[in-house]
Amino acid sequence: MPQTQQSARYFAPIDFRTRFPALDGLRALAICGVFAAHYGGGSHGGKILNLINLLRGYGSLGVDLFFVLSGFLITGILYDTLGDSRYFLRFFARRSLRIFPIYYLVFAVLLLLTPIALYQWHWGHALFLIYMGNFLGNYDFSYYSVESQRSHMLLANIGHFWSLCVEEQFYMLWPIAVFLLRKRRNIFIAGVTISLLAIALRAAEFAWQGPVVAERWIVRTLPFRMDALLIGGMLALLLRGPHADRIQRSCKWVFLAGTAASIAIFVLSPEYDSAWGMIVGLTVYALAFAGLIGMTLRTGGPAYRLFNLKPLRVLGKYSYGFYIYHLLFRWVWIEFLVWCFGKFHSMAVGGVVALTTNFVVTFLVSKVSYDYFESRFLRYKIHFEYDRELTSHRHAFTTES
Repeated sequence: MPQTQQSARYFAPIDFRTRFPALDGLRALAICGVFAAHYGGGSHGGKILNLINLLRGYGSLGVDLFFVLSGFLITGILYDTLGDSRYFLRFFARRSLRIFPIYYLVFAVLLLLTPIALYQWHWGHALFLIYMGNFLGNYDFSYYSVESQRSHMLLANIGHFWSLCVEEQFYMLWPIAVFLLRKRRNIFIAGVTISLLAIALRAAEFAWQGPVVAERWIVRTLPFRMDALLIGGMLALLLRGPHADRIQRSCKWVFLAGTAASIAIFVLSPEYDSAWGMIVGLTVYALAFAGLIGMTLRTGGPAYRLFNLKPLRVLGKYSYGFYIYHLLFRWVWIEFLVWCFGKFHSMAVGGVVALTTNFVVTFLVSKVSYDYFESRFLRYKIHFEYDRELTSHRHAFTTES
């Protein structure tokens, strides 16, 4: 049941129907980091500005936070509904209603615009329709965009869809594993084992391919990123056990230790694609994020109070659409940024105006998309309620990522 002020001292084991509004605030943190990584560049010219620009690049860890959060929510749903009469059907139907509509809407709109923008499609782009495009895109980055013969500004960038491919591949495989393993202990052991395997695979890939080639595969492919999703899943399992209160309290120390280790890795090897960052760092970042998620769950705690702020929750509600839309027409925003530099005769002022406009417009598009398009599909989740929802008359639609 939801944590109340009266029960805040004791953190009871959770289930998939538990509502944690502050998790939307974490989504807001993640999407702000991703936005900064993609559009916040240009801070050069001195030690301080160069350091800011280097740190800004780590905003891409927002994707890692999304991964850990997805693993946390999805594993919890899968474990709690193991006894459901239509386990696979209901899970995949609900995931599809949440994820597919705007993902395929993007491709439908680009196809409709093809006669106008003269988009150059290749057979490899079709792999994105089955969430396998990241494999070909890693081999040849040109598949991460759809070129326009009309204007470079109309280029459609789908490079960020690699993370959606990784998550969807996880959604296809992990439900089967949970269904076969069934027991919480067995699932947890599998998560630990596979996470260690992911680290070993990253080390082997880095040694074999070198940093340039290894980075594109390690960052954007499920076998190398399984630990982020599974660490979130293991947290979900721990918080469903008899020691949930003690585990939740220890999340603060996991977050602090993970953050300290992350800073150490940054100082030791500041480049994001360094061996330390690629092999060990990705796991350390995931552990820190898992600790942060755990901290956020306790009502009344500092993390809860921060991420339960309404502006963050509102932004987090629309974060999926924001992620989909924010980078699609990046050249339009880049040209707008350059125009603002000239218009205001200042890179600082022009940058603030351009980035603020970009952020607000993307948010509004995401809000309209959710309120008038995505929500129409989400209503159909009522037809795929789990047995436990039907018997308790309490659905869990708002707990899903």
